[in-house]
Amino acid sequence: MKKILERTPCFTDPESPPTKMPDFFSPIVIAGVRSLMYQRDILFEWLKMTEGMRAFISHRMSTAEEFHAKLEKAREKKEAARDEVERLRRESKEAEHLRKEREAVEAKCQESEENARLRKEIDELRSGLAAQKELEEEYQKQVDEMYFVGYRCCMKKNDITRDTPSFSSDDEDDALDGSS
Repeated sequence: MKKILERTPCFTDPESPPTKMPDFFSPIVIAGVRSLMYQRDILFEWLKMTEGMRAFISHRMSTAEEFHAKLEKAREKKEAARDEVERLRRESKEAEHLRKEREAVEAKCQESEENARLRKEIDELRSGLAAQKELEEEYQKQVDEMYFVGYRCCMKKNDITRDTPSFSSDDEDDALDGSS
């Protein structure tokens, strides 16, 4: 083994081995290593940036899901509001119809009340007219009786026994003319 080691120059040379990097490796190898180290730094930066983008995108996706959930709630509220508006329109039409019916019924009621009042007034007027006719007949009867009583009294007073006067033939023309 000694012979093998003696053949290797690094073991036989009294010089110390080089400790500087450029002396040990060739400049191309050093440039390649430096390039690899720079690429490693860039790759780590890209990895950090990718992780940040992944976190941002996942956050945005959860935000998008929240947005979609809010959008769905808004659509549901819109549909509910649309249904409520339709219901209110139907109720408004029904209320308008009921108001018109109520006005018609009130008009009929007022008309029937007016007719009843007029019938009552007509009945009162008829009964008043009938009472007035009875009073007039009674009054005429009393007037006739008074006239008859007065006529009889006058006949008795004047001692007239006949109701119809007896005129001579000459006086009949005068009596008929109204001059006596």
